[in-house]
Amino acid sequence: MSSIIVAKKDFQDAVRSRALIGLTLLFALFTVGGSYLASEASSIFGSGGGSSTLDLLIALQTPASYLVPIIALFVGYGAIAGERESGSLKFLLGLPHRRRDVVLGKILGRTGVVVVSILVGFAVGLVALFAFVGSVSLRYYVLFTLMTVLFAFVYVCIGVGLSSMTRSTTRAAAGAFGFIVLFKLLWGTIGLVLMHFIEGEMLAQPMPDWYLVFVSVPPDSAFNSATSALLNATEFANTNGFSPENLPLIAEPWFGFVLLAAWALVPLGLGIWRFDSVDL
Repeated sequence: MSSIIVAKKDFQDAVRSRALIGLTLLFALFTVGGSYLASEASSIFGSGGGSSTLDLLIALQTPASYLVPIIALFVGYGAIAGERESGSLKFLLGLPHRRRDVVLGKILGRTGVVVVSILVGFAVGLVALFAFVGSVSLRYYVLFTLMTVLFAFVYVCIGVGLSSMTRSTTRAAAGAFGFIVLFKLLWGTIGLVLMHFIEGEMLAQPMPDWYLVFVSVPPDSAFNSATSALLNATEFANTNGFSPENLPLIAEPWFGFVLLAAWALVPLGLGIWRFDSVDL
């Protein structure tokens, strides 16, 4: 119950700071733009109905894999560290809240801010899709929206976990920035370099199992895999750079849900453990 109280206050603070309005407008612009791209693809390829919706989702997938992590980490990295710097955390813990209740409450509150923004933005995108295309598969669209919400929750957990492990927002921000750089900019390059040294060529065919496992580990790849499994659409899995046949366990589309759970729970657990053991 203490976590709910903390989450409610955190969400109300976001509303008062107009952060919720700004994020909602950003997601609305993002989905309307994706709807327009889907309508253009539909007119070019003559697709309709469900395939038009898949065109939209494919158009949204790559931007979402950049926009959602950046926003979720930005919302989450100062959750604990910011209050430690300002001194308000001591006041908060002076109330009948355990430290883990504060961390969980911050996750719920910050997730609520991002989720409301996503839901409103995607609702606007749905209206735009009807306007541009004229038909839409609600099933595909709703499932992709739910996957995006789950993806945002994972990154909020990462952001709040980093915030719980550090004493300053500067360090938390550096950790969030380093996370983005490592897993979004460097991970694929590292994999190719390792393949060159291990296999003797940069693009070995067929791709070795260890490489498929390596590129499946980041949360973005897990999001793609899980989305592929949920929508039963190989277009999403193929963005990871491999065929969906004869995959190692970790690279299986359904295993993306396991990886997403690990990415949410491990940073959260480490953050709670570290926060419980430090002096304020």
